[in-house]
This record gives sequence, structure tokens and C-alpha cells, in this order.
Amino acid sequence: MLGMIKNSLFGSVETWPWQVLSKGGKEEVSYEERTCEGGQFATVEVTDKPVDEGLREAMPKVMKYVGGTNDKRIGMGMTVPISFAVFPSEDGSLQKKLKVWFRIPNQFQSNPPVPTDDSVKIEERESITVYSLLAVMPRRPTTSRTPLSCGPPWRAQPPAGVTSTSALGTTLP
Repeated sequence: MLGMIKNSLFGSVETWPWQVLSKGGKEEVSYEERTCEGGQFATVEVTDKPVDEGLREAMPKVMKYVGGTNDKRIGMGMTVPISFAVFPSEDGSLQKKLKVWFRIPNQFQSNPPVPTDDSVKIEERESITVYSLLAVMPRRPTTSRTPLSCGPPWRAQPPAGVTSTSALGTTLP
């Protein structure tokens, strides 16, 4: 636990590498189509729990892993954003299955430390294409645009009413 706290307070923060493919918008909302780099990810899967409970269980596990709960007992620093998905069942309803992905920092990509918690797995993921919303923040005196997220961890369709020249399918990782 001490390693997790030390890592989050004093460790470095690395942004998940991404490139802007296109930009667009409608009314007060703008977006960017981005491709986020693949690589090695620490993952935790939680089943049979509501999303909020699943996140409360999974997030500390990946945070502890990058904070030093690994075979090398090394704090790796943080990468942002952390992504997660809730999986749909065949009837379209959301299952009680949640998966959290944390991209391992570049320095450790070729040889990530082995998790000492059996529920944390290391997984290779391909690059993904996402839509990231950029919203005008109404309470600020200027119209600065602030990224809301790097998007969901699957290939996403553009927001309703927004057109794009890219044809992306919806696939879960």
C-alpha cells in the first residue's frame, strides 16, 4: 500500500501515446478521432458485481501493481488514462463483467514486472481507434477546450449526429 501511495504522489505520469487522425464537431461539442498505441497492459477482470463495485475492486489492484506489488518491487509510475469496459451480453444488456486496462509505462514495455497478485494479468493489446470529446467548459470566462477522455477501450462509432470519413466497426478487445 505504501508503494502505491508513494508511486501516485511522487512517481512520474506518462500519457498513453496517441495521434489525432481527424477533428470534427457539432454545436458546443468538438471531438478528435485518435489512434491510441498498443502495447503491454496490466489488466484486472471482475465478474458478478455492479460496475461501481467492480471498479472499486479492480482499480486498487492495478494501482498496487504499478506501485510496487510486483516481482521487482518497483514503482513504475502512472500512465493516463486508465481504460475499462463493461461487456454486453447477446441480448444487448450489460453483463456484470468489467475489465480494467492500465498501459504499462514505456520504460517497462519490453519486460514488465510480473504481478504478485494472481488477479492482475499482463496482456498485449493492439492499437485502438477512439473518439475523444472536447467540450466547451461554460463556467470559464474563455472558451477553452478540455479533453474529457481518451475514449473507450474499443473501436467506437462517432457521437450521434456527427459524421466522419472513417469507417470504424464496433469491436470489443
